[in-house]
Amino acid sequence: MATLVVVLLLIILILPYYLGIKTKQSLQKQQSLLAQNSMVTLSEHTYQRGWFTSTETMTIHFKPTFLSGIQQKLPDNVRTVLQQPITVVNHIHHGLFASGFKPVRARVNTEFQYTPETQQILARFFGQQAPLRMENVIDLNGHGNIQLNIPAFNYEELSGIKLIWEGLQSSISYAPDFDQYDNEIKTPGLNVILADKGTLSYKNLTIHTHTENSQSGLSLGHSKVNLEKFNVQWQQGVSYDVRLNDLLNFVSDLQIGAFINPTGSVPPSRIEVQNLYFSTDMQQKEQWVDSHGQFGFDKLLYGQETYGPLNIDAAAKHLDAQSLAALKNKFSELATQNLNEEELRNAIVAAARHEGLGLFTHDPLITLNRFTLQMPEGLVNIQGSFGFRNLQAADMQQFGSMIRKVQSQMNLSIPQTILENFAVTQARALFTVDSSIEGENALADIDQTIRLMVDTSLKAMAQKGYLTTDQGIVNTTVQLNNGQLLFNHKTLMAEPEEENWDEEGVAASSATAVNEQ
Repeated sequence: MATLVVVLLLIILILPYYLGIKTKQSLQKQQSLLAQNSMVTLSEHTYQRGWFTSTETMTIHFKPTFLSGIQQKLPDNVRTVLQQPITVVNHIHHGLFASGFKPVRARVNTEFQYTPETQQILARFFGQQAPLRMENVIDLNGHGNIQLNIPAFNYEELSGIKLIWEGLQSSISYAPDFDQYDNEIKTPGLNVILADKGTLSYKNLTIHTHTENSQSGLSLGHSKVNLEKFNVQWQQGVSYDVRLNDLLNFVSDLQIGAFINPTGSVPPSRIEVQNLYFSTDMQQKEQWVDSHGQFGFDKLLYGQETYGPLNIDAAAKHLDAQSLAALKNKFSELATQNLNEEELRNAIVAAARHEGLGLFTHDPLITLNRFTLQMPEGLVNIQGSFGFRNLQAADMQQFGSMIRKVQSQMNLSIPQTILENFAVTQARALFTVDSSIEGENALADIDQTIRLMVDTSLKAMAQKGYLTTDQGIVNTTVQLNNGQLLFNHKTLMAEPEEENWDEEGVAASSATAVNEQ
């Protein structure tokens, strides 16, 4: 009996020491993963291991390139926090019952220590509360769970700015080597009042992700996002300038001018989205990656108009995993470089043509399984697919060659009123009419002229069999096969001549004419 007692005492005394060794190995793995990310750098790391407790200390700095593109647009308080170091102190209790009755390796409570400048800023929001609390429980088999909490606060300035933050809770369950993990995030809401300029709020945001690391270096898995309500209201007009032609420049040197770049001003109004959802699923089989995504909402209120429901279901199949991984690494590299907007855009285009070349040359297929949107003018319904067949690297240098390798089909059902409104918007981007001088009648005359032109064009196309109309709904099938554009299975445009579509003079005659306007 005495021998048994001695053995048990030895186990009780020795086991915490052994579990302390295993705990340090787990934390070293976490530290190495943290050191590999592109957001922060680690310094001044120490680990003091005891028999029953240990202490790990490290200092983290946000890299200068983190959010470099928007740092200058952030509030001074936020920019100050990003520029200051944070000391992370892990208080480690190792032993079978360090976290209660369930046997574990250890419980790690993390303390975040801030510089006086950062602490002063955070205290304005959180008061005496810790801005961030984190606990990590490591199981005997190396699995673990991290609980992270950001408390609620109510912040108000004399200027009329108010922030009502309802907190955030996150739970991360991870495997021993962090090769897979689940993350569950819940935040009840946020309400921002920008004095007399507007308001912004959301309610009940939940995020769930499951991530697995593949041998190719990609992060696979699935995710799901749900948002009960999002609301934004502004009291002043908001200017916008959308560079749509940059999307075409991403895959070719086609320069089509600025006439498809909508510009204008959104008048004072509000937007409210109800029951928004977003889900993704990405899996790899051998060297190919398949991705599937869904997006939609029940209702969108824009001013006095109501849209929805919206349902989008899309998939990308037969993507080359090696090229995806190369693009991921390239984008991570670009994130560490302080590039301006033009340099970054050029670098992304170059990456797509080099590191991402295999995405285009291995017969990828993108399918739009469903796109339905209820609009005030009627229901928009689109299905289709887009892919390349037998595309070679040399084809990427000539637009005509690339187009001949495209296989695409889209089934469209769109209210005519929507097409007319789109044409009116584009026309207003082309012509400048000062309503204070010309009057509203000038704008109305231009709008009516554009609508008549669209109606005439649609009737002409219907007579030639390119589309059908039924009670104000335009229906057609658009196909692009072997360089030929077909509407409703009838050829609309023949294959382009190669000399008009080479890289040095893409659509030379038409592009020059457009750009001169």
